Parts: sequence; structure tokens; C-alpha cells
Amino acid sequence: MPKKKTWLAVLFLVVLLASVTAAAAGSVPNVTPEMETADFWIGKLSDPDSVIMSQGEISAFNRDIIQAQPGLVFDLTDYPSSISGSVLSNLVTNRPFPVDEERYCNGWLVERAYYDNLLRQMNLPGIGESNKVAWAVTVRRSNIRTFPTYDESLEAPDDIEFDLFQETAVSPAEPVLVLHRSLDGSWCFVQIYNYNGWMPAADLAVAEDKDIWLEYVRPENYLVVTGNKVGIYFRQDNFAAELVELTMGARVPLAGEGKESSGAYSVKLPVRGDNGELLVEAASIPAGSDVSVGYMRYTRANIIRQAFKILGERYGWGGMFNGRDCSAFVMDVYKSFGLMLPRNGDEQERSAGRTASFESLGTEQRYGLVASLLPGASLHTPTHEMLYLGEHNGLHYVIHDITSYGEINSDGSIGKAVLNRVAVTDLSLTRRNGMTFIDSLTGGKQIEPASMPDKPPVNYYVSVFVNGDPVSFPDQQPYLDTSAGRVYVPLRFVSEALGADVEWVQEEQKIVINKGNRVIMLHSGSREVYVDSRIYTMDVAVELVNGRNMVPLRFVSEALGAQVEWTASGRGGRVDITE
Repeated sequence: MPKKKTWLAVLFLVVLLASVTAAAAGSVPNVTPEMETADFWIGKLSDPDSVIMSQGEISAFNRDIIQAQPGLVFDLTDYPSSISGSVLSNLVTNRPFPVDEERYCNGWLVERAYYDNLLRQMNLPGIGESNKVAWAVTVRRSNIRTFPTYDESLEAPDDIEFDLFQETAVSPAEPVLVLHRSLDGSWCFVQIYNYNGWMPAADLAVAEDKDIWLEYVRPENYLVVTGNKVGIYFRQDNFAAELVELTMGARVPLAGEGKESSGAYSVKLPVRGDNGELLVEAASIPAGSDVSVGYMRYTRANIIRQAFKILGERYGWGGMFNGRDCSAFVMDVYKSFGLMLPRNGDEQERSAGRTASFESLGTEQRYGLVASLLPGASLHTPTHEMLYLGEHNGLHYVIHDITSYGEINSDGSIGKAVLNRVAVTDLSLTRRNGMTFIDSLTGGKQIEPASMPDKPPVNYYVSVFVNGDPVSFPDQQPYLDTSAGRVYVPLRFVSEALGADVEWVQEEQKIVINKGNRVIMLHSGSREVYVDSRIYTMDVAVELVNGRNMVPLRFVSEALGAQVEWTASGRGGRVDITE
């Protein structure tokens, strides 16, 4: 086991103070003090308080999120009561040991024997043929770790900002499923609604059965934390009172229907009994705290207000330093409204909602696409996520949890400007790799149901198989026009699944498909399809929906020369395409 060196602790303090000083003193180009207020951006909206989705619609949208990425986001109340050994083994071993990478712990280079010890702690022989699920709740802010250890895993001895064994942080009163325990019993392999990994057993209270758990996690009346953090001094484990800090979006049951006459909310907080069992005790939250009875109204003004409540907070990879990283920042803002976003940025980009794709667009086209989005949309690069605020003086602005950006030096080299905090910047800012944020964008996501302008009701319960293999659609999904019984599929992904090359010619709004010796051309909004020298006319035009060209199935059979079979089911149907 690596031994801790005193110099590393000193170095930690020096680097921490330096980064905090840089964040406090640093100024961001093109940002003025008034732009660092929520009211500045809300004042630019024409209808800021209009409700985007009701709570009923948000519940339906959460089901769309779960369906969009099965096995990633869960309604834990529907989780099975037991799990097979093969499935559980795959979950527990899904993240491999970084044996081929240089990793450091407490200043020492980690050796292979260290991972052998971790493997024993993971207790794989303790996984049975069938394994019962235990129903639990967090009693304090906790961490989900890659493996059952508090040990840090750093790429360099002094790279204290990024412990690569830190997965995410979890607020108190969070529903948790315990799937497995470590060899010494001090760690639990858990599933929360959007993540899994190892959590300290001491941070969990386990219910005797599911009904007791459901009574706590599915209350009729509840309080939602709408501030960045709300702290309560509360007695835990029969010790002196400790600070229980509830983070934005956390939900706790109310003991009554609202405020008591004493000017405080009486809530039920989870505590551990002597044997780790779930008990509930009453606690008071002052009425002046930043909380809400039930979830907040989902409006653009409230999205912006929630984001600015976290302005200036220190960046924390995976929740380190009691902070957030870029995707957790977005996740917690939306959690205030009851939205169940996936944990990581790339997962959120692929999730349900109205999607904008920046694929193959030039800089000006990218700005045009950003301008078509509404404030509150999330913007994504391969390694980062931001919330869009709007346009000011010809520049487009975001608020995000950012570590650093690139400063161009006089010799043309790119230096490092450290922020390490939630900040407002514009998209023309240069990144450390030399690219601007605008040119790094891969997608944008409006967190609301995908709209279909001027279209009758549609059904998205459509699956597509090409030669027996399922086709994955990263953003816009295939759908059934229920009024005409016509199925539409995204042109690019179906064509590529059939072995064709697809090119989008922006200037002409033209799609060119090359498949073997065949060249196919068609235009967005047109019914005509050119196949070599012949012209076909479809019964409906190509539709551009959320940045994707959608074609009816007839196009696939007539232009791409494939056989198409539609099989209706109770909720939608299945498309089988074979060559």
C-alpha cells in the first residue's frame, strides 16, 4: 500500500490556494459584471415565465429519457428485487483496472499488486446465481467510487484536481439500491437512478423491505432544495450533531403539508440505526431557506436563475472539493424541476429532447444553429458541457463549470488561463487545444419533447433493424405518422447501416449517397429523388427534423434497393430492412 508523503499535502495546499486565487482574481474576456447576473439574461426573453412542461409532462419526458438509453437511467421503484449472477458480475467488473497506465496514489507509482488487492475487495466469489437487491437511502453526502477504496488515483503525483477513481457525488436522502458488498463489508456496490459504483456502507441506511423504502422515497408531500446547498445540523448515529448538506434538486419528505407556525418546515431525514437499518427522524429547515414545496415551475427564467445560484462555485471533478463538474452542474439545475438527466455529458447529449447537430457545419453556420436554440439548452463538445444563455452584442454566451481556457500569447502559443469555477463566457473563447468553443460543439439539447411542426401526432416507439442488427440513432429517432400510417427514418444512419456513404452539401441543401456504383441525390423539402439518371417522385417530401433529414420507408426500398417489412405492435412497431 503506498505511503503518504508530507510534501504532497503541502503541495496540495499551495496548488489549491493558487487555483482559488486565480479563479477569484481572473477576468473573462467579453464578460462584464452585469452579465454575471440572472436578471440580465432573463430580461432578454420575451416570455420568461411561460411553463415549458407541467409536472405530468415532465414525468412522461422522464420515461422518454429512460427509454432513450436503456440500462443507464432507471425508475428505481420498478427495479427487480433480485439480479442474476452474470448480470451483476458484468456490472461490478464493467470498469477495468488501469493496469497499463501510470497512476499515482499518495505520491507513489501504483503497482500491479495493488489492483490484485482491489480485486479481492470486490468480492466476486460472493456473487451468487441469484442476488437479492437491498433498498437503501443515503444519510449524508457520499461519493460513488470506481472501486471499493478511498485511495486516490492520479495521472501524475501532483495532479490533485482529478482523482480518476472518483465517479460522482450523491446528496443525502437519495434513493439507492444495494446490489453487492465488498469482502470486508465496508463498501456497497450501488445503483442510483443514473449511475452505479462503490459507496461507503456507513453512508447508507438500508430498509428492512421495499415497502418501508417506498414509503420514504415516494412521499405525497415533499420539499425540494432549490438553492445551491442547504445545510442542517442534525444528529447522526447517536453522535454529536453533524452538518447534513442537501444539494440542489434533493428531495426530502415533509412531516406535514407545508410550513409550521414556527416559521420552519418539518422534514423527515434518514438516519442509520445501530445495525445500519433505515430510521426516520424529524428535522427543521428554516422557512427562509432556498427550498420549494414540490418541484419548481419549469420555465426559462427559472433555468437561468438556478444556474446562476451556482456561479463562482469551485470546480470539482466527480463532485470533489464539495463541488461539481460540468455535467453535474447541468444535471443539478434540471433536477430542480424533477428532470432525471443522465449523469455524464455525452449521455445527456444522446438523451431525449430536441437535438441540434453541429456535424459538418462551418463557424457561421454553427452560430446560426446556436441562435435557433432557446436559453437553457445544453451545448456539448466531446469533453465538456455548457448551458446556453443567449446573444449579446453579436456574441453568444454560456454559463458552465470550467477548469481553464486557452490564452493566445504574443508568440502565437497557447497558454493556460485557470478558472476552476462556474463562470459566464462566450463561445468565441479559445480552448486549450487551440479550437474555439463554437467550433468544438458536437450537439445541442433543448430539454423538452421533440416538436414536429405542422405534423399530426407521431409515435416514437419504432425500432429499426438492418439485416437483423438493430440500428442506433444518437439523436432524432424514427417515428410513425399515426394519421397516415407512414414510417419515417433518419436518412444518414439507415443509409450507412446499408453500407452507403452519405454527404451533406449545405449550400444546396442536398444529400448525396454513394452505394456501390449507384449515386443517389435528393434535397431537403423535395419529393424528387435522382438515382443515377432516373428520377423518382416520393409521395411526401424529405423532412428536416431537429437537424436530421427524415425519409419515408418507401425511399429505402425504391432508391436503396432494399426490402422493407413493417411489423406493428401494441405501442408502435418494428422495421426490418434487408438487402
